[in-house]
Amino acid sequence: MEGSDGSSITLLPRQEGFDYDFVPPLDSKYECAICLLALRSPMQTTCGHRFCKDCIFNCLSESCSRCPVDNTPLLESDLFADSCAEREILQLKVKCPNNALGCQTIVDLMYIEHHTQACSFQPVMCPNECLATVLQKELEQHLSSQCILRVTRCELCDQPFTFNQEQLHLLSCSRVTVTCEMCGAMMSRGEVPSHTTEYCPKVVVACTFAEHGCHHKMTRSDLDQHMEQATQYHLLLLSSAYKKINAFASDLSRQVGLIQSPSGNFSRQPSLRSQMSATSPIHENHVSSSQHDRYLEKSFGAFGGSVIHNDKSSLTPHSDELGNEINKLELQLDNLNASETAKCGFKIPNSISHQEIILRDVSEKTVDLNQRMLEETIKLSNLTKRIEEVDSMVEVQMADVSGKFCNGEYVWKINNFSPLCTELQNKAGRVLHSPPFYTSQFGYKFCLRINVTWKSNEHFLAIFIHAMQGENDDFLDWPFSGQINLSILDCGPSLKKNHIIESMVSKPDLQAFQRPVVSRNPKGFGFTEFVPLAKLLKSEGGSYINRDVLCIRAVVSPKLPNATS
Repeated sequence: MEGSDGSSITLLPRQEGFDYDFVPPLDSKYECAICLLALRSPMQTTCGHRFCKDCIFNCLSESCSRCPVDNTPLLESDLFADSCAEREILQLKVKCPNNALGCQTIVDLMYIEHHTQACSFQPVMCPNECLATVLQKELEQHLSSQCILRVTRCELCDQPFTFNQEQLHLLSCSRVTVTCEMCGAMMSRGEVPSHTTEYCPKVVVACTFAEHGCHHKMTRSDLDQHMEQATQYHLLLLSSAYKKINAFASDLSRQVGLIQSPSGNFSRQPSLRSQMSATSPIHENHVSSSQHDRYLEKSFGAFGGSVIHNDKSSLTPHSDELGNEINKLELQLDNLNASETAKCGFKIPNSISHQEIILRDVSEKTVDLNQRMLEETIKLSNLTKRIEEVDSMVEVQMADVSGKFCNGEYVWKINNFSPLCTELQNKAGRVLHSPPFYTSQFGYKFCLRINVTWKSNEHFLAIFIHAMQGENDDFLDWPFSGQINLSILDCGPSLKKNHIIESMVSKPDLQAFQRPVVSRNPKGFGFTEFVPLAKLLKSEGGSYINRDVLCIRAVVSPKLPNATS
């Protein structure tokens, strides 16, 4: 922390006496006269009184250097550590802090913190961040059957989702049985699209011959009836379309023949009308176009009339050309159903079947190409996912490497701090951990943790450091011993930086510095009120949030095994 003159001031976390329920009750000779709790690191004065180390030093720094009990002059040099009293106090019996929750354990004071860490009655926050606090012994049951944020799987489609999203998932699950809105049929939700486009009898569809001029629409259930009743009409539509094609082909062939033949002569073939007259009693003596139109109207009513009136303008100019010769027919006429042939009185040329074969072949090739495109799209999607996974792995590995070679000086850059700060304030128990870092390549592994606390009607940013399981733990000295400096960096444009700095020394008796038995020690060491949030957000005394990024630096200096205190 910066002083008024710009000098750096380091503050150590103050610890008062032990606040436990002693069995039997604590003797008054072991009480600190300042905090009235059991003596922690007891110091004795020359006047015979005992105080907690932090209590008496803090008292002397704030008062006029006098004993708080008898008001006699007292200097720090008049204090000495009372190791005998400390040993006696640490051997006193205390109840587990969770006694009110059901734990009946009574242990020596020196072991109480170790017991608390493993106590099955210890209240813990749900790791799923559902905001529930449960006893350690009930945590497994809570995670498996009570937590609203536990991951479960759909019994129908086996897709994972959090328990509180079950109803939302059922609204989109492809295996849920639903009713078709058109026909009332029951099916899974995933089958609805194909049912609607291919099978539903109540869906309105266009006639199969719509592209040839039949504009009738009906429900799918009535399609077969329409196809049966309008067979002759559909055949005439095909015949009309075929005549147009051949007329165009004949005209084109004539023009090509005139270009190729200097004399303009070309061989003449029997006309289409002549061939059809020979096979159809309807067209005897070369039936004219107007007679043919009247036949359509008489035979097929509205169906035929629509074709005549819609296409009359285009067919009339070509009606005289139907008698012109054409080159060759591509194929002979197919044999239609005898009854239909008798009704219609003529046959449909085989070229239509030939065109259908070509169209079918093109359609099959199109389907094949679409299938290949779909396969390539799936491969590309899988490759993209794999690249994203590799990028994530590389990012994690790079973070681990950068943390390993930082030599104990690590800077944690927290992006998007403003929305994160709001989330930390609104969600009780919400914390954020940094990537891990090492004190050296073969040193201890730590990480930082931040959260927001509330005290005296003000929000504070709390910063803690946690020991983590590392690959070097087997040959390192435990518990960890050394000095830790935590600071929030001033990232403003000013050349004179006003960093917020706090220093602390490890305490071997704390669980936070014992060798981790899980990936990260649940107990951390640090400051619950490191800095007021208002000071950070308003940048009082410095610019601590630059481009919505907060930088926290940790400098961890382990004590060398052969170093002396």
